[in-house]
Amino acid sequence: MLDAFRKTPLPIMLVILSFISPTELSLVVGDLRLSPHRVVFLLFIPFALYRLAMRPDCKLQIYDVPFFGLAIWQTLVFTWHAGSAGFAFGGSWALESLGAYLIARAYIRDLETLQATLRLIFVSIILAALIATLDTITGSYFVHETLRKFLGGDPMPAVEFRKGLARAASTFDHPIHYGTYCAAMFALVWMSEPDRTWRYIRAAGMTIAALLAMSSAPLLSLGMQLAMMGWNKSTARIPLRTQITLAIAVGIYLGVLMTAQRPPVQILISIATFDPWTGFYRMMIWEYGLENLWNSPWIGIGMADWVRPKWMYSTTIDAYWLVLALRSGIPAFLLLVTGIFLIGYGVVKRGRRSSDLMRRRTSAGWMISLIAICLLGATVHYWNVPHALLYFFLGLGSALADPRRVTLAASTMSASVRRRHPSFIRTERPLTMPGSALPA
Repeated sequence: MLDAFRKTPLPIMLVILSFISPTELSLVVGDLRLSPHRVVFLLFIPFALYRLAMRPDCKLQIYDVPFFGLAIWQTLVFTWHAGSAGFAFGGSWALESLGAYLIARAYIRDLETLQATLRLIFVSIILAALIATLDTITGSYFVHETLRKFLGGDPMPAVEFRKGLARAASTFDHPIHYGTYCAAMFALVWMSEPDRTWRYIRAAGMTIAALLAMSSAPLLSLGMQLAMMGWNKSTARIPLRTQITLAIAVGIYLGVLMTAQRPPVQILISIATFDPWTGFYRMMIWEYGLENLWNSPWIGIGMADWVRPKWMYSTTIDAYWLVLALRSGIPAFLLLVTGIFLIGYGVVKRGRRSSDLMRRRTSAGWMISLIAICLLGATVHYWNVPHALLYFFLGLGSALADPRRVTLAASTMSASVRRRHPSFIRTERPLTMPGSALPA
């Protein structure tokens, strides 16, 4: 585990540390609140851009373009809606999205660095879980309340209890944020680990940590990833498994659509929540949120309040994809979807062509986690740390979609050395997975 600290670049280490740093440690500059991860992004974005512009092994790719476009579009749209206040708001969104993506994109360039980064993420989850245990035992947000006594800050929401247990938030702003951080990359963290014992240790640690949040969405994410990992393993030797899986999924959707009294999306949301009222409320959010979106599809509503019935007293919209489109327009949504699709295509393409078993496993794990994160975004709004984590995760995919290339001279010399020195010859373990890295 100590090797992970040595192999992880300093900017990546600081980003992970900032993810588990409480909001009370933010810097306040005028009307701006610079949370710990925003401070790290401001410090290292220039260096990340320099690496992408100047280093021959780290060049801009076509899938980078939508993320630059999204940052520019959001800043312009919010400025159009609310002037200087909108510029600050849109700039904050752009800083979190583009900053998290660029730093991961520029500093994680090979599988070894990616594995070290994921080991550190696991360590950060365990640290957060230890603090979450204090929340559960004391029935209070222990760290937040302690820091607020000395540093001040906005009050946390009231502690909720489910099944007789307090919902832990650890160092995060909300129990859902903490649970999302613990569960979002479960498949990637599991499948990138070459040691079987450590895989089970990671799985147990992340599951227990997510359970402390007592939140249905992160637990649903864990369940989905476990199911997809099981399907990926059980269908590894089946030809055309991706096409077969898509056909089965479409068949199930159409079957539910024709036989059920409710739309499939409503059934999924109701299953994904502990409380039936929560499920119903989230369905109403989608219904009235889409009505608002169709009234202003191109530039959204900006920072304005959305129109809804009076009984829906909360301004919160528990759906990231809806918030993205509603606040900054359908073009913002399409830019992000395009970027995700292009990175995913690159990950699948490289994974299929790779002869390295661990690269194929890691590619499959990243794709499984991506699917879970995207589905989770339909019932959870990613803001603050989860928002930055989403784009950091997409940046991790670049190490798989566009790995560091070895120069021809270096690879030729390496091959020559291997031919001359028998010590470089070792027996390869048989592969247990086919070339396809796309999970079903």
